[in-house]
Amino acid sequence: MFLIVLALPLFALSIGDAVPGLTESQITVLKNGGLLKGESFEDDVKVFIPVGSIGMQHLLEALEKPESFTVVSLTFLPYPDAMRTMTEEERQVSIFNTMRSISTQEGITYISHRAGNKPKELIEKSWYLETPKSRSSMPDPVSTSVPPTAEYIVYQKDSSFGSNIYRHRYTTSATEIFVNVVNLETMRVFGIFKAVDKEQLAIAMATTQVDEGLLLVAMATIEGRDPQVKVLGISVDLPSSFTRRTTALGEWFADQLNKQ
Repeated sequence: MFLIVLALPLFALSIGDAVPGLTESQITVLKNGGLLKGESFEDDVKVFIPVGSIGMQHLLEALEKPESFTVVSLTFLPYPDAMRTMTEEERQVSIFNTMRSISTQEGITYISHRAGNKPKELIEKSWYLETPKSRSSMPDPVSTSVPPTAEYIVYQKDSSFGSNIYRHRYTTSATEIFVNVVNLETMRVFGIFKAVDKEQLAIAMATTQVDEGLLLVAMATIEGRDPQVKVLGISVDLPSSFTRRTTALGEWFADQLNKQ
């Protein structure tokens, strides 16, 4: 199957232009700092993705996968003051460097249901590796331009799935930066029970420049698993778990962007 991706226009877009499937009330939610989200087995999640975007291509491919589900969220981030006077290209460089500053993910929190809906540390350790077999950490990369594609290997230890190695693959256009994160190892709950097989999880994040800020899309696709799994008699809601995870990553990105 071939997918045709239409480039987003280079002139400034409104939120409604970029994501025409949204209602006026949903656009208002975004402008007020709210989050829109959906699950592929219950909702038409395509309405949350900018038309003709790299993110839309990724979602359409994900929805074709058998025995899988995808959770999607969309937020709007007004440009920080420092970015308002930047050119489109300068903003892309700033966004690209911010998205890759994964060492700053250490210590980010999420809302844990098991902890009584209280904040809990999500990511304990986070750094780049030269190869999946490497042991030594590497500093966050910093660039002066944005390439069409880029790929990195990342180690992270988190409170849900322990230590894992991931591949971060970036694809970009004039107004969009898309990163797809795939697990290169089997992910386990409590370090013992298999939750997600190798390369069966894809967490994606995409930014699209519009006239007043950034549209931030976060997606997680899990293959070969039912949405609900049981571990030691405890029911684990995977869609909810990964929605909380992508929400935490979105909040981390927004915080880093606002520090500029």
